[in-house]
Amino acid sequence: MSNLKMDFRQPQPTLVDHFSFFYHFQQSDDRFEAVDRADYAQFRFILRGRNARYCFVDGTEQAMPDIYVLGPTTGSSNLSCDGAAEAIGVGLMPHGWAALVPMDASAAANRLFDAKDLFGNIVVEVQEKLRATPDFDARVAIFEEMLTTLMARQQPVYQAFVSQVNEWLADAAAPDVNELVELTGLSLRQVQRGCKRYFGSPPKVLARKYRALRAAVAMTHGDPDLDDQLADGFYDQSHVIREIKYFTGMTPRAFAEHPTELNREVAKRIALERQNPIRRSGVIT
Repeated sequence: MSNLKMDFRQPQPTLVDHFSFFYHFQQSDDRFEAVDRADYAQFRFILRGRNARYCFVDGTEQAMPDIYVLGPTTGSSNLSCDGAAEAIGVGLMPHGWAALVPMDASAAANRLFDAKDLFGNIVVEVQEKLRATPDFDARVAIFEEMLTTLMARQQPVYQAFVSQVNEWLADAAAPDVNELVELTGLSLRQVQRGCKRYFGSPPKVLARKYRALRAAVAMTHGDPDLDDQLADGFYDQSHVIREIKYFTGMTPRAFAEHPTELNREVAKRIALERQNPIRRSGVIT
């Protein structure tokens, strides 16, 4: 019987372009270790747990603060903790990062930041409310109220660029950077700087990351257009294997046939999105 459980909720309509999913993580083993895929930035509250740590793709290790922002990850990561653990979190899509976090996403990539330093006492108060509230839906409402308050502090000057990059990533199996330059009307240098600021990586790395994640999701769910995705986006089979392993930590066969306990739980998030599709400008949730 599994000792890991995750539940997911979609954000309210006004927040769907900013945040992917709210999630509730619980595990009861004496020791927990898992490989996590490359992903959006995350905002998390640890409600229970000891000695929680991240090891990133570049070899850097960090202890998790009890309330933290995780920058966008550019490859698979290893995470661990001792004893029973519980956390509440949400994925920060590029709109969400730009609306909340006053730093370049590329400088924050593959790193943890104490949310108390970024946002002040409001996050401590919210953590206390989350611990005192057992119902997940009520916790999501508390989280959303805090996010709305924090977003009001930032000036929304980023929306057009982020939407254009999302459109570029979604429109092709192998997005061409020159097409993004044309779409935005900016110089290559400006496009590179904007992608690093809001997405955490230059455009070529973004294209690789989302191409690999789309293919991994399609393999997991047996999508009918999988062969077309692979033919259009990759040079050959070895290229597929190399890229998916880099960004998910697993080969395509292992990802599809022998998913980890964490991957099986995360699959619930994908199923929720497919059963209850919501309109948003992001491409991978």
